[in-house]
Amino acid sequence: MQVTVEKVSELGRRMTVTVEDTNIEQTIQERLIAIRPNMKAAGFRPGKVPMKMVEQMHGGTARRDVIDNIVQNSMEEAFVQEKINPAGRPSIEKLNEEGEALVYSMTYEVFPDIKKINLKGASIEKITAEVQDDDVNTMLETLREQRVIWEPVKRGVKEEEQITIDFVGAIGGETFQGGTGTDVAIIIGSGQMLPEFEGQLVGKKAGENTTVTVAFPKDYQAEQLAGKTAEFAVTVKAVAKKKLPKLDKSFAKLCGVEAGIAALKKEVRANMGRELENALKQKNKKTVLDMLTEKNSVTLPEEPVEREAEHLMEQAKKNLEKQGVDIKSIPFTTSGFKDPAKQRVALSLLIGKIISDNKLQADDDRVKAVVELMASSYDDPEDVIKYYMNDPQKLSEVQMMVVEDMAVEWITEQVKVEEKASTFSEVMNSNAA
Repeated sequence: MQVTVEKVSELGRRMTVTVEDTNIEQTIQERLIAIRPNMKAAGFRPGKVPMKMVEQMHGGTARRDVIDNIVQNSMEEAFVQEKINPAGRPSIEKLNEEGEALVYSMTYEVFPDIKKINLKGASIEKITAEVQDDDVNTMLETLREQRVIWEPVKRGVKEEEQITIDFVGAIGGETFQGGTGTDVAIIIGSGQMLPEFEGQLVGKKAGENTTVTVAFPKDYQAEQLAGKTAEFAVTVKAVAKKKLPKLDKSFAKLCGVEAGIAALKKEVRANMGRELENALKQKNKKTVLDMLTEKNSVTLPEEPVEREAEHLMEQAKKNLEKQGVDIKSIPFTTSGFKDPAKQRVALSLLIGKIISDNKLQADDDRVKAVVELMASSYDDPEDVIKYYMNDPQKLSEVQMMVVEDMAVEWITEQVKVEEKASTFSEVMNSNAA
């Protein structure tokens, strides 16, 4: 087999392959002979169809299959021979049979050859934070809010209190889709309904009937209601005020901690500490990686970027569907995901260069420590640890995470680092955003 490679652009290449002594005709005949015993045709018993008819019916397909097989095998051999790792699927330009030889040319892209990682003059801002007593108290208040009890009252409803209603809405005397509700619980001021709707319920008592008039905004999401005025016949069925549980042993049990409120606080602080540690790690890691791509411009092949953009687009679709969003009406295209896709592909190449140059490898102790940390948030951590340690694919994913973290640590050691103190809430809110 003869192979020649020419450069057609910075990353583009053209390879011409000559495969000699292909025995195409002989291989085609062997395929047709293999087909004949099971071939059926009108007027002939199975296996008795004339070879000429077999050739007429299956010759074209057999030829394409034989040639495709030769091209695929020789292509793989050629890339191995020339030590080339194409960045995407090659495109066949020309293909000719020259006697017993098959000659074809194909174009493809290669990954860029990154000579050196540039970190000259680079600096990063490292965020630090600790869980404070006030943070724990705030979290305990959140836990209380999640376990709120609603006590019925006979007076009119106030802001931040709950009112339960039935309603029927109409526009011009005609009811409309989505305009009715039964036993709908609304916390006044929460924004569950339009502010104009909630505002007219303030002061209403259980057993009252009232009419609420609402002018829908011109940009309202339901087009059939946008800019129109509706009247809602409302029946108030209940009014209730909020009652938060006391921070006592019973509340601790409610949260799954039997040993009392002190033990609950300790567990809450430990959980918040783990969340904060992970959030800081991700935030500071992003800072490092953003700096790396800013300092190192990389020319990228098109196909890996397109694949990554498609992957990010599909992820976005799934995330929206999980949130209950109907994505059928959203015109998704990969163009909106190209920039983050380019950064991810560039990062993959740059991190790969750092790992290769510094011969970074994940040691067993560090991998196990990561698995144990991941398992700590589960009810049965030992089962989770066994699951990861006994699954080669899962373990490989953790090893890749560890090696990437080692690369980030190596980068951090090469640049100027300035620490900036932050708070638990600032870090967590920033990561959520």
